[in-house]
Amino acid sequence: MRDLTTLNVQELEAFFNSFDTVLSDIDGVLWNVLHSIPGATDAISSLKKINKRVILVTNNTIRTTSTLYKELKDAGFDIEENSLVTPALAMVSYLRKHNITDKKIYVIGMTPLKDLLRQAGFEIVDIPAGRIEESIQTLVALTTVDDEDVGVVIADADVNRNYVKLQKAVTFLQRKDVVFLSGATDEKLSLGKGYILLGPGYFLKILEDMTGRKAVALAKPSANLNDYVVDEFKIKDLSRVLFVGDSIAEDMGFAASCGYKKLLVLSGLAKKSALEKWEFPEEYKPDFYVDSLKSVHDLIVRVLETKVTTTKK
Repeated sequence: MRDLTTLNVQELEAFFNSFDTVLSDIDGVLWNVLHSIPGATDAISSLKKINKRVILVTNNTIRTTSTLYKELKDAGFDIEENSLVTPALAMVSYLRKHNITDKKIYVIGMTPLKDLLRQAGFEIVDIPAGRIEESIQTLVALTTVDDEDVGVVIADADVNRNYVKLQKAVTFLQRKDVVFLSGATDEKLSLGKGYILLGPGYFLKILEDMTGRKAVALAKPSANLNDYVVDEFKIKDLSRVLFVGDSIAEDMGFAASCGYKKLLVLSGLAKKSALEKWEFPEEYKPDFYVDSLKSVHDLIVRVLETKVTTTKK
């Protein structure tokens, strides 16, 4: 692990020449939910200026891709809508690829995820919202009746997740032919400034423990998401891809399993202390780290200015 800012110009040139495609996380790298991270917009523009293809990969399904694209553009990021990767898009691709298109889907997830699945032609099964009568009879009536037309259960982030939703998923998953998919498995979500949210990973574990089944994960750090990325963007040489992220477990773990180069930013979940006292698998160690993407922008400017000066001489 090296601080990228300590490289000399020749080493920096070698680094930037070592990859063609940049896969970057969004939360904790470009913004911290509540605000953009200073220098991130400049970094994305600078990477594209030196002819790098930039693809944004997020585990977040709280927005539709069109809403996410608009918010990124409004924040000043130079990106294209078709350069966004979310678990929701990977789920649609997975279901179509495996010819699972005629089954109802039970979703523990946000409205944007359900809307995207409906737009893709899938039928979503919902359960009544709101409080229920606090009795065993009501609970049993709502959660134990199976629907054999349900062939898929999806577990993802859901701020309205509750006991009833989880128990209903357990009922459907008792049938082994029901496909079990998951989105984000993060256990912590960074809001910046030290604020951490409880992630969906804990709730997914409840379902897996209760049913004895393992979900097919379609979010970082799963290799299933990489299958979608490689196919969708026609990536031929994974060793010439740089993954930029703020989470050691999800982002660096994902990059390690895929064979990508790894750049860790310390503007989100990961802190410098985690690098100094390493407690993760050895292969998760980033090749380089920086405080934030602002450093990447500054280093690209430095390399370009050096080239101009050398040319003038």
